[in-house]
Amino acid sequence: MPLSPSHLRGVVPAVVTPLNSNDIPDLEALYQHIRALIEEGCHGILLLGTTGEGTSMGMAEREAILEAGLAAVGDEFVLVGTGTPSLTDTITLTRRAYELGADVTVILPPFYYKDVAGRGLLDYYRRLFAEAVPDDGLVMVYHIPQVTQVPISFNLLEDLVSVSDGRLVGVKDSSGDPEHAKELCRRFPDMNVFVGSDRLLLAGLELGADGCITAGANVLGPLAVDVYRAYATGDPADPLQGRLTAARLVFERYQPFPAALKSLLALRYGGDSWNVRPPLTPLSDSDRAELLSALRSLNLENKLPWLADLD
Repeated sequence: MPLSPSHLRGVVPAVVTPLNSNDIPDLEALYQHIRALIEEGCHGILLLGTTGEGTSMGMAEREAILEAGLAAVGDEFVLVGTGTPSLTDTITLTRRAYELGADVTVILPPFYYKDVAGRGLLDYYRRLFAEAVPDDGLVMVYHIPQVTQVPISFNLLEDLVSVSDGRLVGVKDSSGDPEHAKELCRRFPDMNVFVGSDRLLLAGLELGADGCITAGANVLGPLAVDVYRAYATGDPADPLQGRLTAARLVFERYQPFPAALKSLLALRYGGDSWNVRPPLTPLSDSDRAELLSALRSLNLENKLPWLADLD
């Protein structure tokens, strides 16, 4: 049964993609990590996003990663990034994602050409809906202008709503701008809005967002779940958000996120499958030690017990 947009909410990790020493996706490690995330209370997963190095993966790799993720996630929902600069490739990937059973595709704007006309972006997405998205398929667009340099404007969103026949259901807003999230929620009250930063989770919920899709949830998922649950039940959430924000700020010292996250996951799970793919480079041993020390100083072991066991 297709996912109802009303169930598209909560804490969603933008899942890292394990890569072994031969630069091959380790699907067993991916399965193990996803199962741990679900057991920690996360409500769904996003595969092949920015944190998952999706744009660095080939077509066959993306398909294998999606199949492994679908097998691991159980009853929770699966989002998958399918956007590329090539309309042809995006159509192929998006169509295949639905065939394999993804609940939602999350689609970047075509990001090679800059300063393109809004009409061109609309034509790109119009073709995508016509050729790749089934009548009951759900789509989210991905707004991350600091990376793509191609923003999803409010005017474009309004046009996309009109041409999507109900299939455009949400936005992943990774702008990091609370005012942008506020305006999204105000102008598109029927749309699923997810903030892309753990720091904005509570603020986003208070504005009307449905949750977060974040890199940090690969490691900080239990902290984010606590915030979401407290807000949903009317319990005090500010102290919990403060703890989550402090942990997120530690990670923000080490960019880009995949290397920092994988450096800790390598310690958590062991093995050699937590490498990054060029052009990303691994975190240095000294930076990893600083990252681990900073996280431990926040006394998070009651929610992240595996931190206490790391060297």
